[in-house]
Amino acid sequence: NTTAPVTAGKIAILFAEGEIVDGEGSYGQIGAAKYQRLLRKIRQDDKIKALVLRVNSPGGSSMASDNILHEINLIKQAGKPVVVSMGDYAASGGYYIACHADSIFAEPNTITGSIGVFFMIPNVSELLGDKIGVDMDSVRTGRFTTAFNPFMQWSSEEGLIAQKQTDMVYDRFLSVVAEGRNMSKSAVHEIAQGRVWSGQKAMNKGLGDAAGGLDKAIHCAAKLAKLEEYRTTEFPAVKEPFLQLMDRLTNMEPEMGESHLKKTLGS
Repeated sequence: NTTAPVTAGKIAILFAEGEIVDGEGSYGQIGAAKYQRLLRKIRQDDKIKALVLRVNSPGGSSMASDNILHEINLIKQAGKPVVVSMGDYAASGGYYIACHADSIFAEPNTITGSIGVFFMIPNVSELLGDKIGVDMDSVRTGRFTTAFNPFMQWSSEEGLIAQKQTDMVYDRFLSVVAEGRNMSKSAVHEIAQGRVWSGQKAMNKGLGDAAGGLDKAIHCAAKLAKLEEYRTTEFPAVKEPFLQLMDRLTNMEPEMGESHLKKTLGS
């Protein structure tokens, strides 16, 4: 309702699109540091009475997701309703940042869930030894001095450490969803384990509340905030096309930026 009086309350719409990453992130990513600042701004603005979080994300960093969720919880604690509108996908970390909302809307064909964790560190020891004939050795001062070294074979202890860390993060994921959706951890585990669901199936399993797009989520947020008249304000602010282009160029390697510039403006 963009025609409401200037004195009407505001509903913030925060677009979270792309991979969730630590730090500032680049164009097309959800940088935790950037989104934490935006969420704090929304929380501290007395004119903003509710938040609609529009999620289009396959997930990403577990730590970044947790930091973003923390700021969302602070908005709820400040008395501002939070409603999530899922786009094409809100999976893994994308669902993590959504699951504590007061209400979650999903499209019937939204891909969501993927409540799971994987741990991955590249290891090229076999490639170097079997294919190239290069072997690595070391002088160690402790058992784990070279732990998770990508050029050496892992010990069984290193594998156990990696698995324990993965299990710990997964358990945290289950607890977060259980708290947000008012479910037991065992019930969440039954529908988790990395599996993905369509929006309709996710709602049937308790991961969502209603079918609908962004408009319905906004109306829900207004109702929860008891706003008869309201305006919407969008975050992050949409930049002019030229500034968007410059943002892309500054986040590329020099040779990629030059190539993209020639393609866009002509050689």
